[in-house]
Amino acid sequence: MASLRKEHTLAEKLTGIVQRTYFSSPKFSAGVLSTDDGDQIRFRGPFCANEGDVVTLVGRWKKDAKYGLQFAVDSLSYELPDSSEGLVQYLAKHPAFVGIGEATARKIVAHAASATHLDRLIRLDIDDLHRQLRVPKSTLESLREAWIAHSADNEIRSYLAGFGLTHHQMETLLETFGNAVVGVLRADPYQLIQHVRGYGFKKVDKIARSMDTPKDHSGRIEAGVLYIVSEQVSSGHTWTAGADLLNKANDLLLLDTLESRAQIQAAAERLLVQGQLVADGTAVTTPFFLEAEQFIQSVFKIHGWAQRSLFGAHQELAGLKTKQTEAYQAALRYGIVVISGGAGTGKTYVLARLAKAFQSAGLNVALCSPTGKAAKRIEESLRSQGVDLEAKTIHRLLEYDGLRFHRESLSAPRDRLDEDGHTKTDDAFDVVVVDEVSMVDVPLMAELLRRIDFATTRLILVGDHNQLPPVGPGNVLRDIIQHHLVPTVILDEVVRQAGVLKTNSMAVLSQIIAPSAVNDPAWTVVDVFQDPQQIQVYLRDLVLQKIPNRLQLDPIDDVQIITPTHIGPLGTKAINQMMQRVVHGEVERKFAIGDKVIQTVNDYELSVMNGNIGRVIEIDPTPGGGYWIDFDGCGERLINDERLLNVQLAYALTAHKAQGSEFPCVVVLCHKSHFFADRNWLYTAVTRAARYCILMGDRWGLRNAVKKNNTIQRRTLLSLWADSTTSDILEPLETIA
Repeated sequence: MASLRKEHTLAEKLTGIVQRTYFSSPKFSAGVLSTDDGDQIRFRGPFCANEGDVVTLVGRWKKDAKYGLQFAVDSLSYELPDSSEGLVQYLAKHPAFVGIGEATARKIVAHAASATHLDRLIRLDIDDLHRQLRVPKSTLESLREAWIAHSADNEIRSYLAGFGLTHHQMETLLETFGNAVVGVLRADPYQLIQHVRGYGFKKVDKIARSMDTPKDHSGRIEAGVLYIVSEQVSSGHTWTAGADLLNKANDLLLLDTLESRAQIQAAAERLLVQGQLVADGTAVTTPFFLEAEQFIQSVFKIHGWAQRSLFGAHQELAGLKTKQTEAYQAALRYGIVVISGGAGTGKTYVLARLAKAFQSAGLNVALCSPTGKAAKRIEESLRSQGVDLEAKTIHRLLEYDGLRFHRESLSAPRDRLDEDGHTKTDDAFDVVVVDEVSMVDVPLMAELLRRIDFATTRLILVGDHNQLPPVGPGNVLRDIIQHHLVPTVILDEVVRQAGVLKTNSMAVLSQIIAPSAVNDPAWTVVDVFQDPQQIQVYLRDLVLQKIPNRLQLDPIDDVQIITPTHIGPLGTKAINQMMQRVVHGEVERKFAIGDKVIQTVNDYELSVMNGNIGRVIEIDPTPGGGYWIDFDGCGERLINDERLLNVQLAYALTAHKAQGSEFPCVVVLCHKSHFFADRNWLYTAVTRAARYCILMGDRWGLRNAVKKNNTIQRRTLLSLWADSTTSDILEPLETIA
């Protein structure tokens, strides 16, 4: 039979087992197929083949000058082993199979007992399924029609469903790899991490180990090394020491060999060669962070100390303190300036003076902040001082749509279409002001700086270096101050009219917890509780009874509980559940009408950003229906389906979630179980209070937090590269006079 084969253009189909592979990758494979007839066939094609795969190949015979006659594969399909769970998930999750939920899918698969019998029943005998399982006939007829329509990829999709993948995730993989996806995952299941959102190393490792993927699989070791780097990034660091990376990967992978470190080092070196990792001396990072911090460093080095005096602006210095005057004059002299200082030191007052000077000189000013709440707060604060400036989030200013930043330059005019389809010209900005800059991470700072031409536009960064560092990687504000990268003025004097709240908040930076203020409810300390359950009981009464009665505040809208953690009896989850139960009783669904909630990720389609707080105003009563939520500053939005995962209760928040916002009354929980809480966390929490702050916990917990400072432990390339002789500049910042 083999002797009759010759090169031709007619398509043929071959079925057999992949006996050997000469080369195999996600995009191309070559090897030998052992057919059902016992022939050994050389093949090649754009798919991933693995030895032992049972496949059907469709292609043509072609003669290669080097390898002779080969079967050039156009497409392939797999004969897959039965997977009951895969079949269940496939039936339940595929949108074409209307009316088939997981419970019905399990009944059908259990009745069929095998993939082959299932296919026969659905195609030829839905009456049996209707009779035996009492599944509606109309549902089964719809299933049969859709099953036949998708018969070409039923096996592949049922295999993918066995990984727990959703229909959308399967589509992503199929768009990337086509029918070769099965071979790709068999060869290296850790590629799921790269191509499917939400599938991290630990989840994929569990799946791969169940598939008998060996511990020392090269894909596993490389994925483990990348996972350690990503974990360090998640902790705020932008680089990891090489030796530390090896140690952490060794602990994670638990390779059953004495040569484990050598294997991990070899994997890390492969990742360096591939360009997935880069090294700067002993510091290991990703190309993305290396480029971002190199760019930030170059901008500061070139433009940081360049003088660009603004001669046309009228200087109004009356009423400014010494440091405030320095900040004001520096902003008019240099192209980039940082103004930092604690609560009550007058940062907004100086900014208002500067905005008036810029506007009087005819300059166009962009005002922005990392979050919507922070932008709204600075806009309202400036308006109260006679300055009318619209504030935007940095993402909105740069026209981010969830995928990319569309505004290419803040220093040049830009034509765009408005909502009515008319051309509108956005003015160029002469000044860009960023408030709450302590919250800006390395990637966002790099994106902002890329869009500023410092020959025509000056940048003013305003923030409080004593607050928590950004949620994302890096510590840009503190690095700037620590190493004097640009002109910086620290406002270190609390203005007289700041009051006891601001004064006592600043005292936290001097490691002092001031006692309750006499005859002034602005500052209250309750530190007598040892048992977390006691705190819960007192907290319920405090928020729902004492604060409304004594301070005439709304217990939901005006009071914000802040705690250091999500877990434990005093974490956000437990406190939120307790408050929901006390306010509404037992709640059957996730939320009740009136619940206080927060958006946890940016949703650009709905224009609701991470950190937006709202109230549930209506519940859709239909099965699986969503909630109408009135978000502060955004209006009413319907939140349903997967979007529900991005909204959580907000009676209690972490300080990071509350950062950039201000509330009439803040209740800060700090207990000995929160041994990890530090001074910057405590300071950030108490400075969220606009009028009243109540500290609750025990003395040890409060004393431990106020004496501990962890912020400067972040590893960043900006700091690594900086001249070590300037490192002593930070010392006076820890204790504000």
